[in-house]
Amino acid sequence: MWVYTLERLGYIIYFMVDEAQMLYSSGEAYPRRKSGEFWRLVKNVSNNMKRGIRILTLAAFGSGLQYADLWTPVEIPEKLTLNIRDMNFYTDEVYEYVMKWFVGFELLGEDAVQFCAILQLLTGGHVGLCVTVIYELNKKLESYQRSSTELPSGQKWVGMLSMEDKKNGEEDTIFEALLSTCAVCVLHTLNSGELDTLERIMFNPDTPLDKPLIKKCIRGGILDENDEYITFSSPVLWRYFAKIRFGTIKRALYSPTTLHDLVVRVLQTINYDSIRQTLGRSYTTDIPLERAWQMEFYKASFLCSTNTWVTSADVGGLFRSKEFLDFTMHGGKSFWGIELLREGKNLQEHIDRFACGGHYSVLKLSDYCLMDFRRIGLLDNATKTKIAEDMERCVKLYVVCYDTALTHIEVFNTHHRFGFSLLKEDLNFFAKTFPC
Repeated sequence: MWVYTLERLGYIIYFMVDEAQMLYSSGEAYPRRKSGEFWRLVKNVSNNMKRGIRILTLAAFGSGLQYADLWTPVEIPEKLTLNIRDMNFYTDEVYEYVMKWFVGFELLGEDAVQFCAILQLLTGGHVGLCVTVIYELNKKLESYQRSSTELPSGQKWVGMLSMEDKKNGEEDTIFEALLSTCAVCVLHTLNSGELDTLERIMFNPDTPLDKPLIKKCIRGGILDENDEYITFSSPVLWRYFAKIRFGTIKRALYSPTTLHDLVVRVLQTINYDSIRQTLGRSYTTDIPLERAWQMEFYKASFLCSTNTWVTSADVGGLFRSKEFLDFTMHGGKSFWGIELLREGKNLQEHIDRFACGGHYSVLKLSDYCLMDFRRIGLLDNATKTKIAEDMERCVKLYVVCYDTALTHIEVFNTHHRFGFSLLKEDLNFFAKTFPC
């Protein structure tokens, strides 16, 4: 074989095989029944790392049930296996890809960095999803050119990229295109029981893992795993998963006019029964996890805004990444960022992300806030003093205090302070509202 000949002559051979699933051990059709020599080479090389041969195989397990029984004839060591995270674009690679393949790159101007940052937020750097988004945007640009319409500005392109929901009754083509990719529609291979289990696992990291399900989800590209945690492989998958679990949410008739207005509406609307009953609790303290608040915030933000607003849930808690802001809301000229915390953990770190030069500064948000949910047994002077000290660190901080039984909410902010009962018999939600 020519590979061995070149190796003996002192060459280092780089052997790349795309669509390697065609060689999986399944069926008798060509080329599977003639792939034995290739797999013997893979086994030989993986057992002898000193050999001058490097093999890279790229394969897809597919998004259909018919792919569930595919396997490689050779056991490939885990240390030699790349996962989705290894193949995703880094920040500079997203920019390089956009510059090369987005026909409207010159139109972005000074908004190019923001455009690329949102593209990475939307896709998690997943190569296939980035390709799909740029393809759809190039089609939009072509449509503008055909109709001799004025070409969109950089901010207009940023706005298009932010759209994930219906706007003015029309389907957003970008998000619909992403949902049609194999990387996302693979979620349809899970049955309702598996989706329930997956939700429990993602809500509560202490939930005993269903190893066969986790393996299936990792193999199908739904989840990603490292030594510390299991995550969704891209924010788009997380968003689609959330949509599947939540179903169709009825939107509000009127949009919030300020971010503070949104905060008040969301806190009124959150399903606190769901928080009380959630499996997403710390085993040691029984306090609802940040993920439980995030899921309910996501639903409430839809209920509190019209269909001209877009809520993007990138959920840093699920992705355990400083790169992802929990939520952005985009409507008209307003582009808001919301970060959720629990019990004041890493407060300064979260504040710094919004500062000049911080992780979120590139997004050019028109406003932002941090919502810190804290379970307070007794709202005494010492607790109030601590809250006041935290608010001095950031005027954008809302400290949301609630009792153990979740019967009352009291909210502290530099400019606002209000509270309300969560008891169903108390129909006057703002009976206990008072100015700061």
